[in-house]
Amino acid sequence: MTSENPPPGGPRTPEDWLHAAGEAATFFTCLPLAHRAPRFRVADILPAWPVVGLAIGVAAGIDLAVARWLGAAPWLAAVVGLLTGVVLTAALHEDGLADTADAFGAPGVDRARRLEILRDSRIGTYGALALVLSLLLRLAALAQVAVVAGTGPALLALGAAHAVSRAAMTWPILCTMPARADGLGASLGRPAAGSIGWTLVIGGGIAFVALLGVSVLAAIAAPPLALALAAGMTTMAQARIGGYTGDTLGATQQVVEIAVLVLVALCVGGGG
Repeated sequence: MTSENPPPGGPRTPEDWLHAAGEAATFFTCLPLAHRAPRFRVADILPAWPVVGLAIGVAAGIDLAVARWLGAAPWLAAVVGLLTGVVLTAALHEDGLADTADAFGAPGVDRARRLEILRDSRIGTYGALALVLSLLLRLAALAQVAVVAGTGPALLALGAAHAVSRAAMTWPILCTMPARADGLGASLGRPAAGSIGWTLVIGGGIAFVALLGVSVLAAIAAPPLALALAAGMTTMAQARIGGYTGDTLGATQQVVEIAVLVLVALCVGGGG
């Protein structure tokens, strides 16, 4: 997704940023949006990531709302919403979570072996467990929000979780280096610190505004929670493989998305 001759400094005009958002959407989804070579480096369009995440979350939320309108129970509507996100992204981040769980969970192996596992397309025990837990936690949290707070808040929670989790993916890029010289992580390029700062502000701002319509506590807590989890994932990846890869970035997105949805579910209550 990198142009051979990208404009220096990345997007500058509103038209540039609209084009950059399209390139980010092509990167994160399976939608056939790209008809020509990318104009910008991935590293130069990071602020578009949370915007694309918001769009994915809203699309998932709309499908959830439609399912509820058609008479689906909250848990079934939550499945529809989660499935929409998985289909739109072709399970890109779920794949990263599974590979990362297999690589990091393997006991007594060195850095080189962990990197080999990350490149292995087969799913092991840790990866399978991570996928199951990811889906169950998101499903339970989203269904609880839909039951207790309603369909609208569930849609807002999805938008917030998808937006801030895409922003959180940039923290490892700021704090560490790619774990290997090739692969998706290395191909992103080295962004300016200011670009990542804006990405985090945009993602956190979207989550804060969206969640104000659900829970003030969730709105306040979600951005710092996302950053803390991204920092934790970054530290873990640095210790195990010496940096980040595309898979570990995807795992970071998944961890943050799960945590934000669970946070919202806890804040709206419904237990007992």
